[in-house]
Amino acid sequence: MLKEYPLTKANRIKLARAFCQVPRVDLSIDCVLEGQMGVVFVDDVAQPTIFKIQSGPFVYFAGTVAGPGASAARETITPEVLLMPSAPGWLEAIKQRYGEQVVPFDRYSFSAERLSLEHLEALCHASSKYAVRRMDAKFAASLWGQEHFIDLAYFDSPEDFEQRGLGFYAAVDETIVGAAYSQLVCSRGIEVSLYVIPKHRERGLGTLLSSHLVKVCLENGQEAHWDAANLESCRLAKKLGYLPDGTYQAHYLNA
Repeated sequence: MLKEYPLTKANRIKLARAFCQVPRVDLSIDCVLEGQMGVVFVDDVAQPTIFKIQSGPFVYFAGTVAGPGASAARETITPEVLLMPSAPGWLEAIKQRYGEQVVPFDRYSFSAERLSLEHLEALCHASSKYAVRRMDAKFAASLWGQEHFIDLAYFDSPEDFEQRGLGFYAAVDETIVGAAYSQLVCSRGIEVSLYVIPKHRERGLGTLLSSHLVKVCLENGQEAHWDAANLESCRLAKKLGYLPDGTYQAHYLNA
C-alpha cells in the first residue's frame, strides 16, 4: 500500500531527483515540486523507492520499477485515469499488468514563445455577442462543491482561487456557457483549461475566452501552458499564436 508523502523541503529534493528524467509535458510535476497542487504517494515515507504523482485524473510514476513496491504501486491505478509520461520502464510494467486495458492516445504540445500581445488584444476585442467576465472569489464560491465543467477542486478555497488562479467566463441568461481558466498554477505559469457547452460551440466563444486568459498571462510574464488532447484544441492554439512543438503519447486505463 502506498502512503501520502509529506512535501517537506527535503522530500521535494528527493522527488525532483526521482522525476529528473521525466519529460515535462504539462505543469503537474512542477506544481507538486513547489507544493502548489497535486498529491504524492510513496512506498516508504522514510526511504521511498516508488513515487506516484496524482493531479486529478493525471498520474505520473518514478522510482524503482522492479520489486514488490512497484507491484503494489501498479495496483493503485484505477480505471479511467490518464497515465502520463513517466520514468523509464514504468509504462512497460503497467502494460504487462493491465494488457489491452491500457489504451494509447496522442496529445499535442505547443510553444508559447511566439505569442503576440497585439494579436491577442485584437482577438479579445473581436465583435461578439458574448460578454466576458473575470472569475473572482464570489464566482468561485457559487460553484464550490458542485459538479460543474469549471473544476476548481485543485484550489484550497474560493479565496485561494482568487489569489492564485485566473479565469474568464461567459453567461447567457445567467447560465454559464463557457470558461477558460487556470486548472493548475505554479511559479512558471498556468495550465489552460477551456470548455464551451456544445450549444455555443463554433461561434468564436472559445477563442474569445482563451484570448483573454492568455493575454493576461502574457502581460504578467507567466506562461499559459497549452497541452492539446484533440485537433480542435490544436486549431485554436494556432489561432491564438502558439507554435506546434511535437506530439507525445499518454495512455488511458479502461475499466
